[in-house]
Amino acid sequence: MNLVGKIFVGIIALMSVVCLTLSVVSYASHHNWKERSAKLDEQIKTLESEKSQLSALKTTLEKEKADAELAYTQTIQALRAKTDELAAENQTLAADNEKLQKDLQARVDAIETNGKTINDLREQLESTTVDLATAQQLRASYLRDLAQTMSNLYVVANQLGDLEEQNVDLTKAHDDVLTVLQQHGLNPDPSLYGDLPKVAVRGTVEVVKEGPEGLLMVSIGSDDGLAKGNQLHVRRGDSYLGKLEVVTVEPNRSICKVVPGYRQGTMMEGDEVYSQETN
Repeated sequence: MNLVGKIFVGIIALMSVVCLTLSVVSYASHHNWKERSAKLDEQIKTLESEKSQLSALKTTLEKEKADAELAYTQTIQALRAKTDELAAENQTLAADNEKLQKDLQARVDAIETNGKTINDLREQLESTTVDLATAQQLRASYLRDLAQTMSNLYVVANQLGDLEEQNVDLTKAHDDVLTVLQQHGLNPDPSLYGDLPKVAVRGTVEVVKEGPEGLLMVSIGSDDGLAKGNQLHVRRGDSYLGKLEVVTVEPNRSICKVVPGYRQGTMMEGDEVYSQETN
């Protein structure tokens, strides 16, 4: 039973007592007043006792009501404070959510833009790959034709008039070398010195064709003392890159291949080639 119900029960009990009193008074008017008076005194005492009990019950109920109202008020205040706090948090979360939505949309837009860029780059890469493959085929064909042409030019070059002047110089240089060898007691037979050039030479790599044979064009040739089968070294700065073998020779340049087992790095245009260390 709640507080209101208890209050109504108390009121009903008090009204019952009043009605009982009126009934007793009405009944006493028809009986012996003395007896009735004694009985009424006893009943009044009983009613006063009941009244005291009802008053105590009323006080208790009123206190419970006041406590309940206070608890209700405190609960309402707490709920209102919690509601305000939740409303503030909801506003903060709404603002954060809006910010996240904007950030997400920006990221989605960036992803779409990047996707389009990637597709464009992929198409460009595919086109470039095809062009590169074609260029590599043309380059390979060019290098084959160049090697054959250089071989043919070597034969033709021997017939040119300017080789006569070079031959004079080479003859003189040959005589000078023989003189130096004789002065140092060395045998002038080239076969005794393996595959090294007759003189110390130094040049640079002009063209590189990577592949199974690793063909390179170097800037020195027969005018510098190279011959087919000679071996040269390649370096870049202080880094040793490998050994080459001369395949085709012409006056001012030569075609070489990389000697298997001696490659120690990637050879590039501009790398230095030499037969031996020179001062």
